[in-house]
Amino acid sequence: MGEVYLARDRDLPRPVALKLLAPGKADDPEVRARFLREADTAARLSHPNIVAVYTRGNDEHRLWMAMQYVEGTDVSAVLRDGPLRPDHAVRIIGETARALDFAHRAGVLHRDVKPANILLAWGPDQRVYLADFGIAKAVDHTSALTRTGEMYASFQYAAPEQFELRTDTDHRADVYALGCTLFHMLTGQLPYPGESTAQLVAAHLAGEIPRPSQVNPAVPPAFDHVIERALAKNRDQRFASCGELAATAAEALTATTGSSSPWHQSPAPAQPLNAGAPGLDRSGFTGDTTRPSIPTQSGALPTQVNTQRPPQQYPIHPASGPHPVDAIPTQPPQPAPPRRGRKRLIAAFVVALALAGGLGIGFGTGAIHFGATIGDTSIAQPPVAGDASKAAATKAACDYGQLMNTYDYSNGDAWQTKVEDDATGSWKSQLQTLLPPVRLLLESGTHTRATGGKCTVTSGSAAHYELTGVFDLVDTVNGKDANQRTQTIPMAMDYVGGRWLCSKMEIPGLGS
Repeated sequence: MGEVYLARDRDLPRPVALKLLAPGKADDPEVRARFLREADTAARLSHPNIVAVYTRGNDEHRLWMAMQYVEGTDVSAVLRDGPLRPDHAVRIIGETARALDFAHRAGVLHRDVKPANILLAWGPDQRVYLADFGIAKAVDHTSALTRTGEMYASFQYAAPEQFELRTDTDHRADVYALGCTLFHMLTGQLPYPGESTAQLVAAHLAGEIPRPSQVNPAVPPAFDHVIERALAKNRDQRFASCGELAATAAEALTATTGSSSPWHQSPAPAQPLNAGAPGLDRSGFTGDTTRPSIPTQSGALPTQVNTQRPPQQYPIHPASGPHPVDAIPTQPPQPAPPRRGRKRLIAAFVVALALAGGLGIGFGTGAIHFGATIGDTSIAQPPVAGDASKAAATKAACDYGQLMNTYDYSNGDAWQTKVEDDATGSWKSQLQTLLPPVRLLLESGTHTRATGGKCTVTSGSAAHYELTGVFDLVDTVNGKDANQRTQTIPMAMDYVGGRWLCSKMEIPGLGS
């Protein structure tokens, strides 16, 4: 959404991070509103572990904001060299948790917690900063900036309820994302490294929670329980706060090392680190980060900053002692209530998977069956029995299958209306839940179209036929045909109101 440059404050002797709205987004009113909201949200969150926003403005129709410049790196850059030591990861999680809990108490959800948004400053205390509130949301209202069926988050760290596009998402989504980040730091891998977007989302919704000690034997098994609770599918079973997650991680570390918990030894520094001050301790970083510069509005030219680091492991050892985690209540997880609708959401992403490449998810064998049975009371009087009826049902099934496998990127609303109009029974009802996440995945970059299909009746008569459809599909990448394949989908068609309508689709690859 934006471009970030290193610049010099035109009024004060300090460097600033200057974020400008990307040129191609300048005329999008929603993106402009999100940019302004980021500045306003961060500006009212004054905390030692949150990147400060100093001011914002509009220059020649291009929005900008001036932020605190943190000279250092971020967790994602550190992870390129492999996993962090558990004590390093625990300290980073602790400081990030303090920032998140502060934001939550102020009524703000971050909604995009991930390694790239956790900055690590050089200096004597090597402070941790939480950045990028660009998709943050006020808890006390549903943001008008999030349209129905739309999701803003990084799929690799997003909580299951975010994929369900719920309007009551709360701070526990940030707890989940922080747990994913902890797993990534401990193991060097994502908790759910799916080969496709559909696989990734389905794993967050229904996949087994991974154990970090199994991925990286250097991780103490005590952390398995921390991750299991942080990544619980049911948010009621997660930690009550990010601070509770951090405190439990510290206890897991203490149980391993035998030393006392480091999170209550000294208070946090009263003032944020002056990242632009000379004489900063830059030791212990790996890789190279060169930040670009841009002239300030006053015309002053900032200097290019070369932040090359010596080839050493990043040490998370504060000179003045660790920072404590805010006090949090520790409550045992409550029994999970029935999760109505989760199975349908999982199925939605399997539908998307069928439309988006047909890759297996790996959650066992079997299939999920949707839709009405032969005894569906919504079925009208049957047509005249015979070959003509069977032929009409077969053609309608092929047309519907090709429709489902050819998403209209130019008019998604019209596509969804057609899909719903040509459905009946409980399948039609389920589409109201299934289609928004299916569209979300498709619009995230998957381009697939059906070039043909053949449907064969397997059973039934008169008003109901069971069929098997085999569809020829073409996957497109960057406007070029990249893969041709076939997709087999068992279906059912019912005669309702003078038309053959789809009453069932069966998507192989997911255990019921």
